Amino acid sequence: MIKLLKSEFRKTRRRYVFITAILITAFGLVWSLHGRYNEIALRFGWMSFLYQLPLTNAIFMPLLSIIVSSRLCDIEHKGMMLKQLAVVTDKGKIYDAKLIYGLGMVVICCLINWFVTIAFGCIIGFYGDVPIRLYLLYLLFTVVPTIAVYIFQHTLSLLFRNQALAFFAGITGTFCGLFSMFLPQLPWLRRLFIWGYYGALQFVGLFGWTKEARYENAYFEVMGFDWLSFGVLIAAAILMYIIGRSLFCRKEV
Repeated sequence: MIKLLKSEFRKTRRRYVFITAILITAFGLVWSLHGRYNEIALRFGWMSFLYQLPLTNAIFMPLLSIIVSSRLCDIEHKGMMLKQLAVVTDKGKIYDAKLIYGLGMVVICCLINWFVTIAFGCIIGFYGDVPIRLYLLYLLFTVVPTIAVYIFQHTLSLLFRNQALAFFAGITGTFCGLFSMFLPQLPWLRRLFIWGYYGALQFVGLFGWTKEARYENAYFEVMGFDWLSFGVLIAAAILMYIIGRSLFCRKEV
């Protein structure tokens, strides 16, 4: 496995996959953090981020997964590299090595996103101390859905030579996940799609906001943690891994 991971590094060293992932992460951070921060924004800052960021994560984290998985797997489809690799090693190990390598990039980007978000709040002057426990839970509820989405994208990118199919499936899933987040009255809808779990695991709500009074009577509150959905998501990720690996091992390369 170590040799395969080193091989992945050598193959992608000049394709700038990780740099591309960093650029996507940076763009997502600019999109998320840009704005005018008045006194109200500074007062609500830490909780406001926990309320708002799952929405932007539901856009940029799946996009990150789509691009990284596609770039890594497209290398193998060109020049019949998969067939050559399958001669010298087990196809299951190929699947695992590329999955671990790609997940490593994506998880690092999630950690960068989390760290920069907290650093930005401290630098700009959000009131109060960082609610580190809540932000650690937020990190967990960001990383796990991203891992599930990446496993799905990784499988499609390995199974199909045409990466447009994996891209289309990922964009469609992202749209479905976003759509479900705009229908809070239908919480079950978020749990139908792995992309919707960024919203299903959101644990901070905004109450008292009106168009007329805006934030005058508004407040943020921790609604609770949906550990059942978290467990379902982990089970779904494991199931997708088992099925995806099995399909790839049976595939003629």
